[in-house]
Amino acid sequence: MKKTVVATALSAALSTLLLPNLASATEVITVIGSPITLTEQATIVPTTNTQADFGDQLVRLPGLSISRNGPVTALIQYRGLFGDRVGVSIDGVDINGAGPNAMDSPLSHVLPEPGLTATLYRGVVPVSAGIQTLGGKLNIQSDAAGLFSMANGFQGNINTSFTTPGSAQQVQGNAFYASDNGFISGAFMHQQREKRESGNDLEIPNSNYLRNDAKLRAGYELGKHQFDVSYQTLNTNESGTPALAMDIKFIDAAWYRLGYRFSQTDDRVLSISVFGNDNQHIMDNFTQRMPMTPAMARQNDTDSVAQGISATYVQPFMSGALTLGVDVQHHRNNSVITNPNNAMFFVNNFTNVERDTGSVFAQWDIASSTYESTLGIRATRVETDAGLAGSNMVMMNDAIATLVNTFNSADRSQSDNMIDIAATTAYHFTEYTNIVLGISQKNRAPTYFERYTWLPLGITGGMADGFNYIGRLDLTHETARQFEIGLDMSFNNWTVSPRLFYQDIEDYITGNPSQNMAANMVSTMMSGRTPFQWTNTDAVIEGADITVNGEITRSLSLNMVASFQHGKRDDIDDALFRIAPEQLITRVQWASTLFNSPAFFHLTSELAGRQSHVSMLQSERGTGGYGLVHLSALWQLTPAMQVTVSANNVFDKHYTPHTGGVNRVMNTSVAVGDRLPGAGQEWQMSFSYQF
Repeated sequence: MKKTVVATALSAALSTLLLPNLASATEVITVIGSPITLTEQATIVPTTNTQADFGDQLVRLPGLSISRNGPVTALIQYRGLFGDRVGVSIDGVDINGAGPNAMDSPLSHVLPEPGLTATLYRGVVPVSAGIQTLGGKLNIQSDAAGLFSMANGFQGNINTSFTTPGSAQQVQGNAFYASDNGFISGAFMHQQREKRESGNDLEIPNSNYLRNDAKLRAGYELGKHQFDVSYQTLNTNESGTPALAMDIKFIDAAWYRLGYRFSQTDDRVLSISVFGNDNQHIMDNFTQRMPMTPAMARQNDTDSVAQGISATYVQPFMSGALTLGVDVQHHRNNSVITNPNNAMFFVNNFTNVERDTGSVFAQWDIASSTYESTLGIRATRVETDAGLAGSNMVMMNDAIATLVNTFNSADRSQSDNMIDIAATTAYHFTEYTNIVLGISQKNRAPTYFERYTWLPLGITGGMADGFNYIGRLDLTHETARQFEIGLDMSFNNWTVSPRLFYQDIEDYITGNPSQNMAANMVSTMMSGRTPFQWTNTDAVIEGADITVNGEITRSLSLNMVASFQHGKRDDIDDALFRIAPEQLITRVQWASTLFNSPAFFHLTSELAGRQSHVSMLQSERGTGGYGLVHLSALWQLTPAMQVTVSANNVFDKHYTPHTGGVNRVMNTSVAVGDRLPGAGQEWQMSFSYQF
């Protein structure tokens, strides 16, 4: 199975590398001429984060919100799609998490370093941005070009922050040395917190975390050749995930990347990237919470491995630039469930589940005095397979024996062939107005848990609806067709950028009540409820988002982001699950001085509407709207020292975010099945020193 993918991709790669005039595109669209909002960026800094995984610093990006199952498990939701449908890469590495419920989500691997930015491809994602970008793409990286251009010599910084209540602490530091031909850098971070409280002084269940992170990076230039290598480790100890059936006992994760860039000329550049990651992850339901009985104690030992290689080049083509590329990836996952109180109990949940991906693409970028366009096509083949299932319960439960035998005797080798097409055009209507049009067809192959969950379990990739699910081997890939129209307007130091979008998703993968009698008997015995089975259906998502940026006065500026999305299934009259309601985030910044030193004051208003369009099939409850106010002040005490003080949720508002999940932890201040509340009033003080 794997030989087909690898041979096809390597053949394409070799033919690419042997062609003359090699070059490479950057990951972010290069805009020529008047500014066009094809991407949105947010800077990730360690001095103002209120969430351990920095998810709070991304919500100012249009159309983006966070689905959170715990303090370190942020899942990006973009225009109504989240989880594996939204691509997230860290320094060019696509993280393959070990946990089937996304406890080690890609955002949990973020470690701030100089110049770290999050770049969101707004709307239609170009094919060069990555594989399977059906739900959008977010690149979090510190660009190597910026590091190579930094001044020679040694520099560094250290940041500390303290938050109360909850005794949250964070220490983060960077060290950087540059010479004429290269650089070397190091970064570390320690984070811990005991608890978090809601606006009515209730302790939010299992809101504790403890993490340590370290990263090394180096680069070297030799003439037209440039090398860049990165290695990062992350150790997460006991951390809560109250919206899931288990908590994090530990996660030991590492990822690496080796990059090479050959600049034959300014417009002919070859780049190659070799990357991978390795995760070891144990979760359980008895260390940080009490199981109903000792017999129901469970521990899930999981691991994952990923390797990949990508090569791209750009060369001039018909008054524009032609980008050609190839990607090859291999993923493997394992999962074994045990009971520490019963040495005989085991479930071989996922055994040697493998996923091999080969993909090639071509993209043409062209610009003129009246328009700028990006046209691209990508062909992808995904092949998956799984080892044998097993459990000690086979000998005592006929229904489980039936599930094991059916799964093991089936053809578990599956494949998906997909064609992605994306086209975006920005027409210069006037000197100050651009009309942006985008259209695309994007695909996503089923995940390993959607295909290979043979025993009904609460495995949903982080959706966390509380139901058990069983996989389906014959699932086909999703195909989303999207249309977008928008404007980019600029006048008198103000920019306004609205977008309207419509997305029709054919073969959308979601749960329907299971018709598998054996699975139904097992799930009813375990949970009292009939499980769902992953099924191909159809769905529609539509909505709008807008950004407004400008200067009110020379010292007063405003940033506003509004988003709205509406998602529904086409096969039945029901909403998609856990869709973020409309939201409006407004931030006003005042630049001033304090004791002759620069000072910046921020007032942020966060408004969220009520969500009543919920999934009745999945027993989803609606939530009320709310409004929050946050204040912060940054004082540049000396050129090297900076102090930040902030008050979040100033009025101590009690609220329940719709994307925050529901509580699964018994015997807490929040009843099981109730919405998890958001954090109440919190005070934070941060210190940053540069040397």
